[in-house]
Amino acid sequence: MSKTGNLDLIKRLNRSLVLETIRNEQPISRAIVAKKLGLSRSTVTLMVNDLLAKKFVIELGLGDSIGGGRKGIELGFNPKSGFGVGVDIGRTKILVVITDLDGEIVYRKGFDSTNSIDGIIQLIKGCIEKSNVDINRILGLGFGLPGIVNSLTGEIIEVPLLNWGQFNFIERIKPFFPFPVFINNDVNCAALGERWLGGKEKIDDMFFIAIGSGVGSAIIAKGNLIEGHGFSAGEINHYIDREDVKKGRAGSRNGVGVFEQQVSGPALSELGYPPSELFSEYKRGNEEVKPIVENFILHLGTAISNAVTLLNPQKVVIGGGVSQSLDVVIEQIRDWVCKLIPIPTEVELACLGSDAGALGAVANVFAKLQDSEIFYD
Repeated sequence: MSKTGNLDLIKRLNRSLVLETIRNEQPISRAIVAKKLGLSRSTVTLMVNDLLAKKFVIELGLGDSIGGGRKGIELGFNPKSGFGVGVDIGRTKILVVITDLDGEIVYRKGFDSTNSIDGIIQLIKGCIEKSNVDINRILGLGFGLPGIVNSLTGEIIEVPLLNWGQFNFIERIKPFFPFPVFINNDVNCAALGERWLGGKEKIDDMFFIAIGSGVGSAIIAKGNLIEGHGFSAGEINHYIDREDVKKGRAGSRNGVGVFEQQVSGPALSELGYPPSELFSEYKRGNEEVKPIVENFILHLGTAISNAVTLLNPQKVVIGGGVSQSLDVVIEQIRDWVCKLIPIPTEVELACLGSDAGALGAVANVFAKLQDSEIFYD
């Protein structure tokens, strides 16, 4: 890298640190920012002036004096300076959300699903128009898709639920919008959403498992989403153990993984009860449903235990439609994990419900733009 390139990189990194310090410790003066970061006051002042001009930072008024000296003007982060659009496309529903930089939803709308690209574009355009958000303040558009996608190039690898063959999704979408477009797998997005807004603190090492009509998972390590060589990391629906092989359950049935055949919503519905009713019946002591639920608890507890030994996450989060009925058995799942492995981890149910994927698509936008010229040049 050239000397000029190195200087530009240092400038961008320093500006990122200044913005994050203001965001995390507001209200805060320029002098304290400089002291915390070990930068000169003149350097911090130049960077703050740029951030003020872009409206990412605002002045809040005079603060307390430092050491009896002149009072400094305190700074704060302005979450309304930018917005992101998140789109979660599922088998039956499409959810569009628009949030500010802090994740506050300013617009939310659900639609029946479609695999028409033109139809999806028109839905999004309509949502932006109805939101009354200044389109010049929208920083990016993110999609969560139910399949395997190349998040770097924007290419669809495999999205069978929408009958999409291989094509570049981003190239089809971006000519219709004046801001960057990003894609990722829907479960990855749900994990990003839960990490961003689902808990009291942001967890940097997390294993997320989504249980609904199918089963998927996502891995976050040291704050980074792990996607794998072929963007297939987290395809836990194909998880298999020795007992499965011994019982002839190796391989898949109609593309459905062995683990998914045992813990998904359809698997739980074999007696005719939808998952919500099944777990209610279990709570009431219905002996008919007891074997199915206890089988589910054991299979899920075992899979989580194996994932924990491999990944050592601080927290395991269980999401997806079925998770909304698991408060009845979550303690039993925790107990199995505790019995099976000596590695401590937290096991919790997801908090964001059906909004997780769309909010995570927004989180993915902001993460991709974090060091870009949109924020810092």
